[in-house]
Amino acid sequence: MSEHSERFDALFQPRGIAVIGASADLTRIGGQPIQALLAAGYAGRVYPVNPKYEAIAGIPCVADIANIDGPCDLAIVAVRADLAADAIIKCGAKGIKFAIVLSGGFREIGGNGKALEETLIAAGRKAGVRIIGPNCQGMLAVHDRVFAVFGSIAGEIGLRAGNVSLCFQSGGVGFAIATLCDSLGIGIRHCVSTGNEADVKAPELIEALLEDPKTAMVGTYLEGVADGRALMAAGDKAMRLGKPLLLWKGGKSETGAKAAASHTAQLTGSYDIFRAACRQAGIIEVEDSEEMADLIRAFSAGRLPDGRSVGVIGISGGMGIVFADAAIAHGLELPAFSDTTVETLTRIIPSFGSSANPADVTASVFNDTAILTQAIQAILDDPGIHQLCLLLASVPDPIATQNAEVVIAAATRSSKPILIGWSLKRQRAENAYALFEAAGIPIFHTPGRTARAAAGLARYAGMKASHRPTPTAIQSRTPVQQLKAGVALDEESSKQLLASYGVQAPREVLVRPDQKLADRIAGLDYPMVVKIVSEDIPHKTEAGGVILNLPDLRAVELAAARVVANAENYKPLARIGGVLISEMIADAIEMIVGTVNDDAFGPVIVVGFGGIFAEILKDVAYRVAPCDAATARQMLEDLQGYAVLNGARGRPMADVDALVSAIVAVSNLAWDLRDQIKEMDINPLLVRPKGKGVLAADALIVPVG
Repeated sequence: MSEHSERFDALFQPRGIAVIGASADLTRIGGQPIQALLAAGYAGRVYPVNPKYEAIAGIPCVADIANIDGPCDLAIVAVRADLAADAIIKCGAKGIKFAIVLSGGFREIGGNGKALEETLIAAGRKAGVRIIGPNCQGMLAVHDRVFAVFGSIAGEIGLRAGNVSLCFQSGGVGFAIATLCDSLGIGIRHCVSTGNEADVKAPELIEALLEDPKTAMVGTYLEGVADGRALMAAGDKAMRLGKPLLLWKGGKSETGAKAAASHTAQLTGSYDIFRAACRQAGIIEVEDSEEMADLIRAFSAGRLPDGRSVGVIGISGGMGIVFADAAIAHGLELPAFSDTTVETLTRIIPSFGSSANPADVTASVFNDTAILTQAIQAILDDPGIHQLCLLLASVPDPIATQNAEVVIAAATRSSKPILIGWSLKRQRAENAYALFEAAGIPIFHTPGRTARAAAGLARYAGMKASHRPTPTAIQSRTPVQQLKAGVALDEESSKQLLASYGVQAPREVLVRPDQKLADRIAGLDYPMVVKIVSEDIPHKTEAGGVILNLPDLRAVELAAARVVANAENYKPLARIGGVLISEMIADAIEMIVGTVNDDAFGPVIVVGFGGIFAEILKDVAYRVAPCDAATARQMLEDLQGYAVLNGARGRPMADVDALVSAIVAVSNLAWDLRDQIKEMDINPLLVRPKGKGVLAADALIVPVG
């Protein structure tokens, strides 16, 4: 076990637990943990702390934390918010290492609550006590019978022990996931409700749970994250350890984000960036508790497919159709079976069935399990099929048991995942259910859920195959200049900074007011573009500051005068640095490459197609910076219009290699000046045919401040 994980031993395996603010009313927040610990059979000592009582639930009370007379590693704090900090100080003096603060009334209510939380944090640091919460529902360590919780979960002491750990910012959501898993036969190891995360943050806990050798996978529900890179580091660790990390994000919509802020006071950034960061870090995002539980079941089998193709066997044609619709929607493929497979299926399946994919073996399996045996083996042997989904509809016992025995025998001869879609109630086929569960073959109650689980396996397998650890450090360059806080760089200055990183502009010249235009542009070729240069007008088009496709000197001179006049009318006090005159590039695809400095993730790269693709279709991809060439290429492949770069419909191949290099360069620039640049925009970046490179036609860099 790593040092990181060992730091949490006192939380998950406490020798003793103090309940501060203990109540003799076992239905109250200060009484429920006592009742839960006793009912669950916690083996350590429980110390109710309250001077008003001599005993609670038959356990002697202590008047003060200092009076605890035995080893105690964990405190459950259930006192008013204004009393919590003093309790933490006393815990430190007694050598208590962790405190779970159940109480609310802190940062989530704003105003005075925020000040109380800051006082609580300071107390924890001074006392050397790590704090879970406040405003949380508590923690479970099921194997060690630690039920340090309140609410309905305090009554779920029968939760089965297992190898799945959960960490969540909402106790209501998280413990509902735990009980759902339990109802589906999934055993739980640890569950932690983190609440406001005044001290211990979700990413730190997730890493500790991943490092626990008895945890096979981790599920988390997050409404926001203050340190996005810490979350990505947890995802990288999950990938290295081969332990799936599943994440359900709350607060994705504007309304949901507002609710999250008032709920656990977590800050929520752009969901597009959050989603991209999760994918980049190998974190599996899910949409709801049902999907999380289903994927946990699917991963529990310990098998991953080598690709996205699925072979399907059903006893009902309709079930196969419903499955196929869901599978395609979730990104799976149902390819045609090989000729050998079709030949075998055609020979054994009745004429009114189907040997196509999905295969319909009909209800014949009720009378002849040999048909199912041969069909399963033929599809598992098909090299073009990566996993098998068997749709049993509502087959009851004793046929269900016979089918289970067939499937289990086939599973021993193949390493491909096998998933069962079966809608029958458990009580009508208890033996078959037990056989499947003992063999680690997951069951899902609808074809759609079966397809979604199969898609989750394929998605994770693909993420593992392409995963590249998130860079945590890079050899930074010395910034070429100190940017002026809050003042956008004009186009010329922005391009000069980009050029220092290798991103060049078209041939162009800056003509200042005191310079003769004709002399300055003598070396350029027509047609040309004229643009105003002013650090006070970052968006030139809105000001009428751009005129394109100018065929000769006279047109350029008139255009130069016009953009200056337009700029002065648009913003009379704007400082005019001159006009920028560039050669027109007619053989390029317009792209947008930029960066934003996200509150949670820091510099983030944004890549997309220009024009209608960006404005209407929003065809963009995100990655957290810095990124390497392979990651930059993945970004391009994520775009809906990627085929355009590869010469779709007779277009010439674009210089994708040069585009990748430009993305990496912008990434490095954003990282090197991460404390100075708020956002950066190259729009458009002109991608010329293969071998001709890329050019920044326009650029804007906005410093922090």
